[in-house]
Amino acid sequence: MLHHPTLGRSRRRLVAPIVAFAAVLAACGSSDGGGASETSSAATTAAAATTAAAATTAAAAATTAAATTTVAAAGAFATTDEIAKLCAADGKPAKLVFSTFPGQKVLIDPVTESFTKATGVDVEWLENGLGDRLTKLNAEKGSPTIDVALVPVGEAPGLLANGVTEATNKALPNYEQLIPVAKLDGGYGVSVLQFGIAYNPQFVNPAPTSWTDLLDAKYAGHVAPPSMPNSGGYALLSMLAKIGGGTEADLSKAIDQVAAFKANAHSFIGSSVSVEEQIKSGEIRMYVDIGGVAVGAKAKRGVPVEFVVPKEGSPVSINTLVVPKGSKHKGCAEAFVAFMLGEESQTAWATQLLYGSSSSLITFPDALSKTLYPAPGSTTIVPIDWGTIAKNSKDTLDIWNRKVTS
Repeated sequence: MLHHPTLGRSRRRLVAPIVAFAAVLAACGSSDGGGASETSSAATTAAAATTAAAATTAAAAATTAAATTTVAAAGAFATTDEIAKLCAADGKPAKLVFSTFPGQKVLIDPVTESFTKATGVDVEWLENGLGDRLTKLNAEKGSPTIDVALVPVGEAPGLLANGVTEATNKALPNYEQLIPVAKLDGGYGVSVLQFGIAYNPQFVNPAPTSWTDLLDAKYAGHVAPPSMPNSGGYALLSMLAKIGGGTEADLSKAIDQVAAFKANAHSFIGSSVSVEEQIKSGEIRMYVDIGGVAVGAKAKRGVPVEFVVPKEGSPVSINTLVVPKGSKHKGCAEAFVAFMLGEESQTAWATQLLYGSSSSLITFPDALSKTLYPAPGSTTIVPIDWGTIAKNSKDTLDIWNRKVTS
């Protein structure tokens, strides 16, 4: 049964550092954004569900060994030979520079051996924080030293509009087989992360079923909503707005709902990993998280947590590959993107990082699918207009700071 705390108890309010939302389980364990503080543009904070390396959990490792993928009958992945043809026109440089989050190289780089074998081009991994990556991309506009970069979905429109990145090449091999939310202007969705509610079942029973449960006074003192700016925070606000009949264009009423609950909140957090001890003890019993992060926390570190996609469905963040404009190796860069969208790479993103696949063709064994959010073929994804969120982020944060933070 759910324990009802004394409402008058003293509570600590933790306004956590602004960090990306999920965990780098392999490295320092702080965020899906590689553990780096999100101090870049407002668009970054609007959509940084993104990406960083989560280590293979013991359960996932066992699944990986046995995992096989199958291709749906209605379509097929491009072969590495077909992909390699894109690289021929570039004169095949010795290497391509791929800029992404720390911790991913050790897990994903082995897959790129197939790319190197087919093209003769090695992949140099430049692992850095998102702020550093965006600064470098903008500073080198038109003459980049980065050939391919991974950014949160909310960054892609701004980079394209500012002439930093190339327009989407819809003729790229493996592009057509992407799921709709992964077909982006100025980028290519390579993996998908779904938000939802994580909870400690020892104290929360029955399980939460709706986003509004996060603001239910019966959980007073034990709910940790996301801090802002934070991708999980925008996911929560967007869903509250949609439940109330609104859209991402105006999140003020959703902020009002959070403001009305704030006295009942245990704390506002930027990273679930930063409060795992409180989750284990039951001090924090319910919070917003990314499915793969919650699954990894339970399997790898024994955090007593379950994850649920609410009945209203839930948003996803999309790890997005972009090609800087002016690259001297555009053909090879696009070949690398196409390879990353292919079957071998998509399998690695899922088995090694527990990220949902952006492919409409791929399926996984049941044991693996049950650890992925969203699972292949999921019907629970709620489209979120990250572009509008980014555009309005300054006003949204002003309202949040006035009504919630103060």
